[in-house]
Amino acid sequence: MKKNSIYFLTIVLSILIAGCSVFKAPSSKKDESSENAAAKEEEKKGDFTAYDEVITEKAQTDSGLFIIHKVEENYYFELPDTLLEREILLVSRISGLTPNLSFGGAGMKARSQQVIRFQRKDKQILLRHVSYTNVADMEQPIYQSVKNNNFEPVIQSFKIQTIAEDSSTVVIEADDFFTSDIPLISALNDSQRKKFKVKRLDGSRSFVQHMRSYPKNVEVRHVLTYEADAPPADAEAGTLSLEMNQSMIVLPDEPMMPRLADNRVGYFSIEQYDYGMNKQKAFQREYITKWQLVPKDKEAYARGELVEPVKPIVYYLDPATPMEWRPYLKQGIEDWQKAFENAGFKNAIIAKDPPSEEEDPEFSPEDVRYSVIRYITTPIQNAQGPHVHDPRTGEILESDILWYHNVMNLLRNWYLVQTAAANPEARNVEFSEELMGQLIRFVAAHEVGHTLGLPHNWGYQLRLSGRFIAFT
Repeated sequence: MKKNSIYFLTIVLSILIAGCSVFKAPSSKKDESSENAAAKEEEKKGDFTAYDEVITEKAQTDSGLFIIHKVEENYYFELPDTLLEREILLVSRISGLTPNLSFGGAGMKARSQQVIRFQRKDKQILLRHVSYTNVADMEQPIYQSVKNNNFEPVIQSFKIQTIAEDSSTVVIEADDFFTSDIPLISALNDSQRKKFKVKRLDGSRSFVQHMRSYPKNVEVRHVLTYEADAPPADAEAGTLSLEMNQSMIVLPDEPMMPRLADNRVGYFSIEQYDYGMNKQKAFQREYITKWQLVPKDKEAYARGELVEPVKPIVYYLDPATPMEWRPYLKQGIEDWQKAFENAGFKNAIIAKDPPSEEEDPEFSPEDVRYSVIRYITTPIQNAQGPHVHDPRTGEILESDILWYHNVMNLLRNWYLVQTAAANPEARNVEFSEELMGQLIRFVAAHEVGHTLGLPHNWGYQLRLSGRFIAFT
């Protein structure tokens, strides 16, 4: 890599440090005396079915962000009071894809990420949709106007089935939400419905595969089946079935210190109108999306010494990744270490093989605690580097790179066309494992760059095997 390229990356990655916070955690809204609250809860208990009649001895229970119960064929969410009103990031992905649906693959987002909150209203739990397009500090008077002029739509209403003995949790039945045609988590957009002549969602052929709860997220896998006159595949069936994965990720208690965007340095970014600023207009802010890196030893960092971050960026390989390509994918990830070192961090980004069942029986690529390069077997010749970020501040929370097996064919063709005239290695029908591995390493580094918040730099060139090739 050229020295000036390292210099550019050093400038870019140094942005990961500075910023300013404008958000404050909401204050508690509980102002009733403990006596009155206890009396009210005792009265409310009589309005619901007994807990052990709903969550019976047959229940299969999984605890994490909140508790999930499976009782025979029904799934229940048991939501603690402490989670109500909390902002939760909802990421909808297509985990089981039918051919010709769209350009992508299993693991691709079905729509942009959303923010939701569970809210109690009498004997119901409401699911509200939250927007961070317009914001203000909660302690400022203008915040009430921002709230009133950005009223949160109610996506779904759930009847409370029962409450815990200590009244600290409420239980709702969750199946219907994932087997109905809810636009927020649907697999299809309007143009796809029109193109494939979709009539309706068939609830009798839509079902929940499984639900799993982790410390910071809940994952729901479900199948949606549509009646369609012109499905993208298996036309004679008149049916379009897709498997969806819904990730519900709790946003950090303490929002990260955000970093204002600067159009002189390219970064993916988010935009907000901040009405809490002392400006004589609706002031638009733009924050970059970035990982939060905090030095373990702040004093040493201030002295200009290399220090490790409290929480490094760690990428795991998909267990389905062929063994011969694993070393090169890992090299592509860790090629970014040099740039981070120029920004003051050592071991800031690390690549790991997936743990075995014996090493970590709980490991799952779906767990938001893990960023994973997902290996996808479709004829698509591509790779994608998306990320999931906090819409309040731009903090990147995790990323699942989509790595398509057939990207190797694209790399072979590019390398042949661009270098074969002067490069005998590029004139073979099939490349050596080492050469293909270096090409894979190159693309892995490119996609990791996107997950660090960097968009395409169309003028960038990477030295590879003593030559230069452009990657777009």
